[in-house]
Amino acid sequence: MKLALAFMAVSASGILMSTILSIQEMDHHFSYYISDVHQKHNQDLLAILEEEYQTGQGWSERTLIKVEAVSQVLGLKISLYDQEKRLIRTFGNTVASHSVFHNDMIPVLVRGVPAGYLEIQYDSSDALSLEEHFRVAHTNALQWTMLALLVLVCIVSICMAKWISKPILNMSEAAVAVTKGDMSVRVPLPKGKDEMYDLVQTFNNLVQNLQSQEELRKRLTSDIAHELRTPLNTLLAQTEGMLDGIWDATPEHLEATRSEVLRLIRIVSDLDQVMQVEAGQMNISLDLIDVNEVVENIAESMTASFQQKGIRLTTRLDSEAWIQGDKQRLGQVLSNLLTNSLKHTLSGGEVILSVAKKETIVEVKVTDNGSGISDKDLPFVFERFYRGDKSRNREKGGTGLGLTIVKGIVEAHLGNISIESKVDRGTTVTIRFPVAKNRS
Repeated sequence: MKLALAFMAVSASGILMSTILSIQEMDHHFSYYISDVHQKHNQDLLAILEEEYQTGQGWSERTLIKVEAVSQVLGLKISLYDQEKRLIRTFGNTVASHSVFHNDMIPVLVRGVPAGYLEIQYDSSDALSLEEHFRVAHTNALQWTMLALLVLVCIVSICMAKWISKPILNMSEAAVAVTKGDMSVRVPLPKGKDEMYDLVQTFNNLVQNLQSQEELRKRLTSDIAHELRTPLNTLLAQTEGMLDGIWDATPEHLEATRSEVLRLIRIVSDLDQVMQVEAGQMNISLDLIDVNEVVENIAESMTASFQQKGIRLTTRLDSEAWIQGDKQRLGQVLSNLLTNSLKHTLSGGEVILSVAKKETIVEVKVTDNGSGISDKDLPFVFERFYRGDKSRNREKGGTGLGLTIVKGIVEAHLGNISIESKVDRGTTVTIRFPVAKNRS
């Protein structure tokens, strides 16, 4: 309603101003027109009188008849005076005093000498003046046109206000639905690629992100419960079995219990690191380190695991790859990525760990020809507890926090990480770090 009233106010103001200016301009120019007409009448009448006076040698009856005829045709009151300004005769009807417009006595010149004088009175009332009638008709036409335009403006303003505000009203209703928990609501996109279209699209994207975050939150709660439930149930069963005498507290049974405790510690430790990453509180030392050295150490420590599974581990190093960072954290990143490749690559496969300096960045890649990641899972691999393997096999699943921690460590080094993968073709993880300033 406010938008419609604003449209009406602006349009009505423009129409009123245009109408008033048109009427004033018409009155101004029409006054000049009437003045010109009166002047023309005076000149024509004087020409007739001068000609008749010369022809009749005085104010003859014939001249007076012509003056009377002119008075009747033009609706004028004409008073004729002699040379001494004595009234000879008055022609035409008496004009009401409130509508009289007259000239001073006009001399009738014959050979440059006044032969008499004329006094002409014009009736400016609507009933007697065709010119005034035209002026009133013009003014009325403008006023009626103004009223018609105002009505049209009101109708168009209301329609336009509804059309413009409809997406906003839809977003308001959708926002209310979202506050009530309905994340599936979407606002129809308006026609036309304008600001309103961008606003609606942004709103829909916001709701989509909220929906995704809500799903991830629910999944996170479920995943934490699942990850903690399994070792806790195992510990409970083992402890109750020992207490009930079902099996003895042998080193083998105690070692199984210890492994479950260690698993719980690892989950809690990973969660703590994720919290530090998300809070920006992870401690990162900024030492000058050679990425080649870190890669060689990690590859050497994990070579046995790859050989045991029959997977070839290949390193490709660059001569210069210096960055500022934390050697231990960088080793944690590479170890996590290599462990993932080891889990998801079959015997006979290959994992390539490469380092390359490209202008102002050092690029580290971990490439395998393993099982790969599906397109639907790829956008979420860095989310907490997210795993494409819904069965959560312990050998391949892990806790689902590794890549979240990896991303946090890389970003803490002012770097970025990306993953490209195709199912049954393999995965390539690319990490880019800025080159150390004093080594660039």
